Amino acid sequence: MNNPSYPYTRTLAKLYADQGYHDKAFEVYQYLMQKFPGRKDIADECSEVKTKMQQVKTTNEPKLTLLFQEWLDLLTKYKQVRSPR
Repeated sequence: MNNPSYPYTRTLAKLYADQGYHDKAFEVYQYLMQKFPGRKDIADECSEVKTKMQQVKTTNEPKLTLLFQEWLDLLTKYKQVRSPR
C-alpha cells in the first residue's frame, strides 16, 4: 500500500466505520498495521471492522435474493399484460 495523500489515522478509520464505510475503514487500518506492526489495538479494531464487513455482506444477501425474485415476478406480469391475446 502506498503512502496516502492525506493522513491515515485511527480517528479517520473510526469515523469511516461509524458512518458505515467499513471498506474505507479497513483500508486505513491495513495501512496503520503496516506502519505500526506491533499495535495490538489497531489490529483488534481492524479485525472488528472486518467482522462488520462480513456481517453486512451476509445480512444483505437475502434482501438481494428477495428483490431479484420480486423483479422477476414483475417482469413476468409485465409480459403477460403486454402479450397479445
